[in-house]
Amino acid sequence: MKKLNQETTSGRIFKTTALLSALTSALLLTACGGGGGSDNTATAVSYTPGAVFKVGTTTFDPDLPAEPQLPTDAQVCATLEASNNLVRRPDGSLPPEADPSKTGVGVAVDPAVANPDQARIQSALDACGAAVDKEVGGAIAAADAAAVAQQTAAAVPNKNIAGISGEELAKPQYRGSKFAVRLVVNSKGPGNGFISGPLTLPSGVTLWIDKGATLYATRDVKAYAPNVAGPYCGNTAVSSSKAGSSSNCLALINGNNLINSAVVGDGSIDSRAYAEIVTTDKLYPIMKVDMSCSNTYANYAKGTQAADGTACDNGGTTVNSKTTARNMTWWDLAYLGNMVQNGTTGTGSQSNFRMMVFNYAKNLTLYRITLNNSANFHVVPSGVDGFTVWGVKVQTPSLAAFANPAGNGNPLYTGDTYTKDNVKNTDAFDPGAATSPTIVALTTGKSTTSSAKHAFDGYLKNFVFVYNYVSTGDDDVAIKGSSNPSPAGSNLAAVDGSRDVRSDRKSGAVIAHNHIYWGHGISIGSETNAGVKNVEVYDNSFQHSEEGLRIKSDYARGGEVSNINYKNICIKDADNALLFTTYYSTKGLPATGPKVPNFHDIRLENVRIMGDSAIKLQGFQANTGGFNLPAFPLVMSMNNVVADTPSAMRMTMSDAQLTIKGVNLPIVASTDNRVTVNGVATWAVDGDLVLDCSKAFVDFPTIGQSNIFGSGWDK
Repeated sequence: MKKLNQETTSGRIFKTTALLSALTSALLLTACGGGGGSDNTATAVSYTPGAVFKVGTTTFDPDLPAEPQLPTDAQVCATLEASNNLVRRPDGSLPPEADPSKTGVGVAVDPAVANPDQARIQSALDACGAAVDKEVGGAIAAADAAAVAQQTAAAVPNKNIAGISGEELAKPQYRGSKFAVRLVVNSKGPGNGFISGPLTLPSGVTLWIDKGATLYATRDVKAYAPNVAGPYCGNTAVSSSKAGSSSNCLALINGNNLINSAVVGDGSIDSRAYAEIVTTDKLYPIMKVDMSCSNTYANYAKGTQAADGTACDNGGTTVNSKTTARNMTWWDLAYLGNMVQNGTTGTGSQSNFRMMVFNYAKNLTLYRITLNNSANFHVVPSGVDGFTVWGVKVQTPSLAAFANPAGNGNPLYTGDTYTKDNVKNTDAFDPGAATSPTIVALTTGKSTTSSAKHAFDGYLKNFVFVYNYVSTGDDDVAIKGSSNPSPAGSNLAAVDGSRDVRSDRKSGAVIAHNHIYWGHGISIGSETNAGVKNVEVYDNSFQHSEEGLRIKSDYARGGEVSNINYKNICIKDADNALLFTTYYSTKGLPATGPKVPNFHDIRLENVRIMGDSAIKLQGFQANTGGFNLPAFPLVMSMNNVVADTPSAMRMTMSDAQLTIKGVNLPIVASTDNRVTVNGVATWAVDGDLVLDCSKAFVDFPTIGQSNIFGSGWDK
């Protein structure tokens, strides 16, 4: 074999000449398809005509539960009409006169204008929650108490008290006869928008945003940080040495301790992270695009105004009452904190509100709703038994983000307009386990709870993410293995798709039939320290995404990831089609020492890569970082994983044990980089006979003219 051209970047990057040299020496198959056995000799793979799977065409999947349904009119507790003062523009934005900015230091906006709908929406949700609790709360409490008593008596080792199952609670006797609060367009005028601050979703209640209606987040920073003593929202730091955090802010929709709750409808939610932050309290510190601030938190807490020149404590430089610079937007803060300040001092991070945060739930559903322009993560569910995301559209940034009176694309403070690369930390969905089991009262309203307590085991179980369209500036969906409610010493994974799988589905963790656009693809990690296993990912397409399939971690937050199955995947024009790495970042180690990533039993079957792309396969090398650590190679099998243009693939590999069959990627063994290969790659694989991607890539569905990609059909 000819010596390969190579260059090492924590692995081997194979150039086109290397590919030709390596594969010329292998048996070139005349039949379509290819493969290799344990003897490293290539053998032909036969394909049955007509048996090739066509990605993106499945409308019914027998392995999934039944599709959710919108409520009927008879199931509505209350219907709220949009004010005629709020009319959504065709691009999805509100006009500037809807809730005008006032940006001078010591200037506050009118609460009635900045946040006109929060009180009436919350009042309707509270009334609905109280009615549901009165009707079915007793039945739920009795069923849960009986289950808890039985589980406590059984005392099964390494099993949390879970109470009544989500599968049982899905039955009609545990649902209120009226359970939905419906937001609709005005029946007598053009109004189709609502502006609200943080809402509390009660147990048993569905927030239904009807077609044509949009729920906009208020731009008033005070709504997300109501306590004068803190925590403080809308910053990149909360002291001279402590970075900001999204946990400092209330989310737009908050839901804790829920049973049978949902957010549904053919309308949309827009967090308006592209818009200038305002305040209803003239003393609340606001950061300006010239890096000055309007006040300090120290003075704000005392009810005073800091003098000009005082050092800011929110990430800015100094207080300046004379500046004419505009206020920061939420995305300004995200870029400044994560890309600028964190990169130079290590202490920068945005305190931006999330769109939805849910903790402890049984049967939580998002259905057909459109989500746009979150200031931070869109949806963060922790400890949910029965989390269903079906037919949801996420587009961030949307066309609304580019609306600006000057017509200059509404730029960041840097002058750059929004792209998939500078709208930071806008993950679409980050499901994971909670930190511990709990027995707690249900949330029946903003300030009310059920009389009885209910058990939650804290696991993410029966997760279904299907038929969605996702385009965002960070992870499209990322299963997080950061927290683990398992009993100490049990060695159970935090997320396990085989745990308590319901009878109406085949697997307890499914990501299928989705269309992915901008973003970091379908991910596991970065936090894998608590373990993730038994996840099914199939029939998904990726178009212009930054990543396609990805498992990411590092030895500051690594752990075991196993039995992850990818099948029938089309990837087109992705920066990194496949990215499996144990060296995701250089975060500081925890006090307890390294947490080593271990990715094994990862299976890829029928994966087609179209266009120029990169592939990274990196396990964990022994003694990495100077510690006496064992090696954890990436253990992966690849069956019919092909590129339409193999010479356009840029490969990085190290510390991997690969079994390949029907693969035309430039994969060869390497002693130097500790890569072993069972099987032989072959150039002669016809992608059309592996997977049909002709229907996989579709326009992003739009509402009106609000689609940044320019498509024009509604769904």
